[in-house]
Amino acid sequence: MKTYSSVMVEPNHATVGCAFESDDAIVAAMRKLVDDGIVSGWRVGAADRDRAARVASAVGATDDLDPLDPFAGVPGVASGADASEGVNRGAVIGGVLGALAGLAAGPTSIGALMPVDPALRTLAASLLFFAVGVAAGGVLGGAFGRRPSTHAGFQLIDAMESGSVAAVASVEAARVDEARRLLDEGGAAEIVVISR
Repeated sequence: MKTYSSVMVEPNHATVGCAFESDDAIVAAMRKLVDDGIVSGWRVGAADRDRAARVASAVGATDDLDPLDPFAGVPGVASGADASEGVNRGAVIGGVLGALAGLAAGPTSIGALMPVDPALRTLAASLLFFAVGVAAGGVLGGAFGRRPSTHAGFQLIDAMESGSVAAVASVEAARVDEARRLLDEGGAAEIVVISR
């Protein structure tokens, strides 16, 4: 009997973003990837919305790419309020664990290290451990949480601020290297690949 599993061993798609200084070069590269069957749909963006619309219409793409967050909504990265979720969750967990550790350590010799009245050692240790737990938990939550989409796309954001046009599309994982090669040959100033 063959069972079905919805868990993927390897990702089957990646997101490729690129930026070009020349409109003609980006249109040619986008057409090449569509004609070769590597990409089926592009999203285009630029600091100049009219320019993005012209490039998008030349290749049948949409011009809804946000110049401040080109990878917003892309699987594998966090956008908007979700981007800070890991930091916040880590800080809360760290604060709770720190306060509990302070309650446990307050009556011991660790609590005696702080110059406070002996009756307040448990409270002082709880507050100190709470603060340390919040800081450590926030840092670890950010480090182990999902990567913010603005961090993943900073090269495209910088390129669009400098006047380039950017495009983002989903590509089969097996064809990412081919897409990267074609974009590089086409003159892409920046190429960013996100795989889950």
